[in-house]
Amino acid sequence: MDSMLVADPDVFSSRLLPEDVLRRLRYYPRALEAACYVRRHIGKPIRLEAVAELAGMTPCAFSRYFAEKVGITFSALVKLLRIEDAVYQLELRDGAISNLATRIGYQSCCTFSRAFKEVMGETPSDYRKRVLFGEA
Repeated sequence: MDSMLVADPDVFSSRLLPEDVLRRLRYYPRALEAACYVRRHIGKPIRLEAVAELAGMTPCAFSRYFAEKVGITFSALVKLLRIEDAVYQLELRDGAISNLATRIGYQSCCTFSRAFKEVMGETPSDYRKRVLFGEA
């Protein structure tokens, strides 16, 4: 199991997380370490139990701590960081959406597409077309 490393609050940034959430993440070391852990393990299964253990808390206590201090749930953070990585990869290279879904930690392309649309307001395919080709 990875141990949490001391994260530099000035280095953590996000295109999708609201500024108030970023500010809170940077302020609370345990929350920042959890976010950095998610980033380092974005393509793997991320379990609340593992992150809570790294933070020295029970899963229930960590979940409550994270939501109260950061303003979003831990699962919402994982989803947003995964979708942010997907956005970056969609802008960077061509490839099958199903392969992208697997690379960023989703076991199902349908689940990934649903999460992407929930966050971005459009499907991954539509996003790629719009951004790369200017198609609506």
